[in-house]
Amino acid sequence: MRILFIPNWNVARLASDDATVQAPDKHVEGEPYWFFTHFTSDVQVDVLDIGRDNWLRRFERRLKFYISQPIKAWRRRNGYDLVMSHGAQSGLLYELLSSWSHRRPPHLMVDVGALNGGRETGLATRLIRYAMRRAPHLIVHSRTQLPWLERNYPNLAARACYIPFGVDVDDFVPLDVPHKRTIVSFGYAKRDFDTLCRAFASLPDSQGYRLLIIGDTSLSGSYAHCPGIEFKPAQPLPQLRQAIAASAAVALILPDYPYSYGQMSVLQSMAMGKPLIVSDTASTHDYVSDAPGVMLVPVGDVDAVRRALEQMIHSDDSTRRDKGLANRDYVVAHHSQRAMAQRIEQLIKEILEK
Repeated sequence: MRILFIPNWNVARLASDDATVQAPDKHVEGEPYWFFTHFTSDVQVDVLDIGRDNWLRRFERRLKFYISQPIKAWRRRNGYDLVMSHGAQSGLLYELLSSWSHRRPPHLMVDVGALNGGRETGLATRLIRYAMRRAPHLIVHSRTQLPWLERNYPNLAARACYIPFGVDVDDFVPLDVPHKRTIVSFGYAKRDFDTLCRAFASLPDSQGYRLLIIGDTSLSGSYAHCPGIEFKPAQPLPQLRQAIAASAAVALILPDYPYSYGQMSVLQSMAMGKPLIVSDTASTHDYVSDAPGVMLVPVGDVDAVRRALEQMIHSDDSTRRDKGLANRDYVVAHHSQRAMAQRIEQLIKEILEK
């Protein structure tokens, strides 16, 4: 089968592999792209990304959806058995154009952001309902999006499938590095670093532990009076892995939105054998509520985060190690990239059979 994959990000074309680039962001010449490497069917995947920055890109950022990429995909669509878009910013215009066409292959959209950030009213919502009136097939990575679709897009709900996100457990593995008395948090968008910093700053005794935040330095001035909190800008992937591996634990404190975010960071940290403190959000709940080495905390609850930090830093090294390795076993069993790919492949076969 031939699949045209249109992601809402840039994908580097590489002659040889580069370990500093995550799998979704690279296509190595002669090798299958991303999770398609686990497909058992004979599949050819062509990746059409969003392209280079130009004058149109500035306009697209203001519109919050892409124009050039979906038009190119629509023009090329008839050479493929299926078009798979990742993100509404790429998929919406493609679906609108396809809805006016008599000939089109099936369209499978991975809806990460609940189409328009979960909004339920307004002009944009009405335009999306029109664009999606012929109902493409949907994949969601958060179960909470299914009842949301039932309320707002009932024609799509019948064609939506919850497939848990999965990470490459052969790429993200525990590393044998010296451990430091550090709690690591990382990321940039959709993080609640203020709640985490307030909780850490309120610890009566940090036991010599430090909080290291990687990826967002905007609060560094606000917490300059707390010597135990360190901020670093975004780091290349190998350095980020080293920091995670050297930490005693990972804390991912998140706001709550009705769609998928933060799942990759959570699962990659678990796959590296780390115990975690994680906010109990609509996005994370299905992934960590049963995980043996994850401490769930309510969204925005400074006291709960402080208690979790206290419990984590007062645990002995052996307990943290056992909880981290149990987390890895849990991800391998339930949230591997291979398992995600197998579910997606089965869904594609069902779509094409119909």
